[in-house]
Amino acid sequence: MDIRDVAKIKADKTSDKVIVELPGVNKEAVQDLVNECSGGSCSCGDEEFLANIDSFTLLEDGQHIEIRGQVTADEVAKTLKDWKKEI
Repeated sequence: MDIRDVAKIKADKTSDKVIVELPGVNKEAVQDLVNECSGGSCSCGDEEFLANIDSFTLLEDGQHIEIRGQVTADEVAKTLKDWKKEI
């Protein structure tokens, strides 16, 4: 399953976070993705994009990733649109 086909991105207007929903993806695959991004081995964005992110957190339901930092939902959507990633 390609991340570009399943990811749904929304901004939390009350805070500095973006939520990425990955419906239908198993929790282990989402956790692996969060670990990859948090560990700096993520291949989705350039260094400037990643430098603006404070944290990636898997939410309890295992289907949502919370991204905190100085990025917008539009920036996350553009980055994911250009990223071919099987999950």
